[in-house]
Order: sequence, then C-alpha cells, then structure tokens
Amino acid sequence: MFYEASGTGDALVFIHAFSLDRRMWEPQVAAFDDRFRVIRFDLRGHGKSVPPGTPYTGYDDLRAVLDTLGVRRATLVGLSAGAELAINFAIAYPDRTAGIVLAAPGLGGYQTPPLPWASPVFEAAAAGDPARAARLWAETPIMALHANPSAATAVTALVMENARLWTYRRTEQPLVPSARERLGEITSPVLVIVGETDLPHIKEIARLLKDGVAGTTVVTVPKAGHLVNLDAPDLFNRTVAAFLERR
Repeated sequence: MFYEASGTGDALVFIHAFSLDRRMWEPQVAAFDDRFRVIRFDLRGHGKSVPPGTPYTGYDDLRAVLDTLGVRRATLVGLSAGAELAINFAIAYPDRTAGIVLAAPGLGGYQTPPLPWASPVFEAAAAGDPARAARLWAETPIMALHANPSAATAVTALVMENARLWTYRRTEQPLVPSARERLGEITSPVLVIVGETDLPHIKEIARLLKDGVAGTTVVTVPKAGHLVNLDAPDLFNRTVAAFLERR
C-alpha cells in the first residue's frame, strides 16, 4: 500500500473515493498538517498501490498502514467509498478509531438504486476499453463539480490516471454482517458532510447514519456535489476543523 504522511500530532487519516487516489486530498493536507499527523494512502488498484489479487479487506489494509506508521489510534476522514471503508474500520477496530468524518458516504449493505448513467461505463469496461470507461465515468453526475468547476480538470486527470482499475476483478471482501446492520456498534464521534446537490441515495445514507449512530452530526454544504471536499474546500475544511476542536 502506498501512503504519504506529513506533520506531527494526533493522526488524521484521509481515505479517497473510488476512481481517484490520495491526491484528491491536497486542499486538506495543506489545511491540517500544521496541527496533525496527516496520513493519506492509495486504495488497492488506485494510485501507486498494488492491484487487487487475492481476497482482502479494505479495513485491514488501513490497519496495516497504521501499524507500519506506529499509529495506535486515528481520526478517519473518508469520502464516498472511502467513507464506507472508514465505517467498516470503526466497527472492526473501535479501539483504534478516535472519530470519523464521513463525506458523501457509502455504506456497506446499502442497496444502491439503479443508476442508468453508469451503464455505459460498465459496458466500456466489459468491452475491454478502460480508457473509455474512465472518460465516461469522469462525465457522470457523481464526478460533477457544481460550486467549484475550476477543479474539474484535475478530477478528470485523476480519473484517467486511474483508468486501469476498470480492468481489475473485484476481490475485496465485505464486512459480515454488513455495516448497515451494525451502525449501533459505532462508539466514536461521527460527522457526516453531504453536498446539497449530491445524489438522493447519498443523502438517504446520511439520514441512516444520523438515525443509526448516536450523536451523529450531519452538515449539508450549499451548492456542492458529491466530491464535496473539492467542490467547497474552504467550508469543508472549516467544518472538519470545528469537529476536531469540539473533540
């Protein structure tokens, strides 16, 4: 697993979204590594990390990164699939989780509704054309930037640089029972951040987390879409900073 760490203090781990990599967190590293030990890593098949092969779990990959760095306990900040991983880690390793920030969260065990705009992406991948799949994915609503369109070029570049992930067979193993069935087991503080213009099912997951995890705070960022940390970086950073200060 490829990772980067900077700064000193309590550990703050950033977990990226599917199809991007650790570099999506540049606006956050600059904002937090003067007060925290900021860690970010590439999920399998993304960035500079190894491709998926034998069965594995994302939360154990995260544990391995923390073990390598000698980090006993950390606050996790994940977006989309990265948030889903953070939830799984908090359930699997509660004693190693100081808190979790879940941006535009996914949730293990949640049945995503049909997304017709994703079909051409999967068809291109099945046809053996990962570059076309990546290009189509970059144009989907889930990758759209509404409040900060100037970041769109950087997002598209990251998606294209990670095009090879569309060639891999999925071998990641789910948490069993699923996180949706085990939200009550989460004991660490939780902040959920969603963009006002994000997809309806992401907003529904935010409601499930608020109802299922005691004390969860939900913040909606005006005008922002799914990639809320890039669509509204200043407000996102202030919201995360306030959560960390309260703790």
